[in-house]
Amino acid sequence: MNLVDFVQRFSNESACEEHLIQLRWKTGFQCPKCGYTEATLVHAKHRRDADMRMPLFECKRCHRQTSVTAGTIFHKSKVPLNKWFLAVYLVANDKRGIAATTLARDLDVSYPTAWLMLKKIRKAMEERNSLYRLGGIVQVDDFYLGGESHGDGKRGRGTDQDTVIVGVSMEKGAPTHCFMELVSNMSKSMVLGVLSKRLAPNVVLETDGHHTYAVCAKEMDVRHVVTKSSDEDAHEVFRWVNTLISNLKKFIDGTYHGRVEHKQAYLEEFVYRFNRRFAGAGLVERLLNTCALAKPLNSTATA
Repeated sequence: MNLVDFVQRFSNESACEEHLIQLRWKTGFQCPKCGYTEATLVHAKHRRDADMRMPLFECKRCHRQTSVTAGTIFHKSKVPLNKWFLAVYLVANDKRGIAATTLARDLDVSYPTAWLMLKKIRKAMEERNSLYRLGGIVQVDDFYLGGESHGDGKRGRGTDQDTVIVGVSMEKGAPTHCFMELVSNMSKSMVLGVLSKRLAPNVVLETDGHHTYAVCAKEMDVRHVVTKSSDEDAHEVFRWVNTLISNLKKFIDGTYHGRVEHKQAYLEEFVYRFNRRFAGAGLVERLLNTCALAKPLNSTATA
């Protein structure tokens, strides 16, 4: 769907609300309190701003009232839903990632508002990413992000930079999905915590033989294949891992100009995009769905 068609389809709040209803309650309304599936639609006709207020669904069993945005990243937002939808469209269609300054200009909102909107969208991406575990053959490595470069400019071990663990599931020599997670150190407990939540049971773990990965593989009781970085074929074996690391750094440097104060959020956005790189035009709808199902950001700020 091109931009003109998208704007025409979601030109008003009612159209956006109706689409959110379809995304949140695909099989029909479900009360967030008691789970009942029947509700009465309530309109605030007695209020002066009734025309601007979102209708509420009142559960027929417990009488809990809820809106379609309650419990989502759109909850209590001062930004109209059609601008939220347009923000999702712009984020999904800019493979380089969109900066808050650009989004603020395109939506005609303040920079702080645009920044918070992007923060919420990335948080939704992170929540979605956390639902999946990599399976099959998974190559795992680590690299640094930010700070002054040391040594070969790639490893995070023994440097003053932030270390990121990257995992890439491989099938027939090509990558299918990945994860990236920032860690404070490469201790066994830290790495094991990441791998335990990011990898499916019975994976084949492929690494460069660093002792931490070997210990974790034994702890997880999974097969561990080692290709040492000094081996002649190491570069070819980990070609896709190195490509992803390079692409991530270009992604951050290109759009965010190397600013890495919110490193994990940028990692999650990169991973979300990579794992859905074949979605094409369908990425807009998938990101709308991701945002509709994500929990609200734990913040007192409102966008």
